[in-house]
Amino acid sequence: MRRNLILVILSLTVLAGCGSPPRGTEILVSTAPPGASCVLSRGGVPIAAAEPTPAIAIVPIDAAPLVAQCRRPGFADAEGAVPPAIRPSYPWLGYPIREYRAAVTLTMTPQFAALPPR
Repeated sequence: MRRNLILVILSLTVLAGCGSPPRGTEILVSTAPPGASCVLSRGGVPIAAAEPTPAIAIVPIDAAPLVAQCRRPGFADAEGAVPPAIRPSYPWLGYPIREYRAAVTLTMTPQFAALPPR
């Protein structure tokens, strides 16, 4: 009897954990060259930072795309979109699963100072 009760409680605990949607996802933000400071935002609102690159940012999952903006002294600012991927929902979960790409890489171009006049 006690063994059955333990199995029932264990089964209910496992099932309860399966039904909750994930709260966030990790995105690897890298730049070429490395060492930049990046901000991930959604709708103009900053939601995560990744610095110095390469770094991992943890962002809440949403259907809206993210924008990664990176800065590094001596280089022009770089910006890129991180669109979410939508997988079909699982019938037993009852919600669509959305997740972002696992990584984004931005290329930063050098910014040359003007030469002084002779």
